[in-house]
Amino acid sequence: MIVLLETVHPDAHELLGTAGEVRLVRDPPVLDDDLDPDAVQALVTRGRGRVTADTFALLPRLQVVARCGAGLDNIDTDAAAAAGVAVAHAPGCTTDAVAEHALLLMLALARQVVALDAAVKRGHWSDREAYEGVELRGRRMGVIGLGAIGTRIGELGEMLGMDVVCHTRSRETAFPRLELAELVQTSDVIQLCVPLTPGTTGLIGVEQFAQMKPGAMLINTARGAVVDHGALTGALEAGSLGGYAADVWEPEPPTADDRALIHPRTLITPHVAGLTDVTYREICVRPAAAVVAVLTGARPDDRSIYRGMG
Repeated sequence: MIVLLETVHPDAHELLGTAGEVRLVRDPPVLDDDLDPDAVQALVTRGRGRVTADTFALLPRLQVVARCGAGLDNIDTDAAAAAGVAVAHAPGCTTDAVAEHALLLMLALARQVVALDAAVKRGHWSDREAYEGVELRGRRMGVIGLGAIGTRIGELGEMLGMDVVCHTRSRETAFPRLELAELVQTSDVIQLCVPLTPGTTGLIGVEQFAQMKPGAMLINTARGAVVDHGALTGALEAGSLGGYAADVWEPEPPTADDRALIHPRTLITPHVAGLTDVTYREICVRPAAAVVAVLTGARPDDRSIYRGMG
């Protein structure tokens, strides 16, 4: 049996069905009462639910867990390796889609697009008299994390005439490399593009917000927990941060009374950067194909199987 923790693209669902019964559970991470743990051979998620050592202990016949996406922060990959469970995902599929979304968030925040649209629809055309947008040409974009997505975002920034710098562990970079403090202190726009790890959790906190230029904008298409939430709220309410735009939050979904969420200088989308007409199918089908290969004894595509950080 293949258990879905949430829905997937219809083509992926059909493909999974070629390897066995497919079952969508109602409320992950709690499995349905009538589901036999001994029958579960695969778990598939788009990010919902946590797959931990307890999960592997509960499902003794589990062979593979798949994430329809690139990030694996909701899957304990060390525990999977210890249990002999393969981990499938779709790295690289969302590079252009997420980079485009990051650009969208930056431009919308700089030009106050959402607020202006709402004003016009309320009949407040005269709001234009007090409007002043931020022109990005000539401003500095600091990209933190220079994987495929960070690199593409930097390229798009250069196309806008921005001065692009980066902070990354890589020795060879497409843009000038700065230490984190210098990047934070000198950038007009900071783009977060790092994976969520123990080292990046809370990477942007009280110290970094205090170092930012007045009016600086922070864009997060990485993970919500990369930003210290309390520090973010404080920076917004102090008026030092020009704005925060994000496609991610901590937790997801956010609580309705979250002060940062409802602040007028935040722009939040519900973790949809990679869900375009092109990428949604691919990020579901590639891991699904790997699941089918594992369950049928075929060789899965090496690009889809997680091999660890080393």
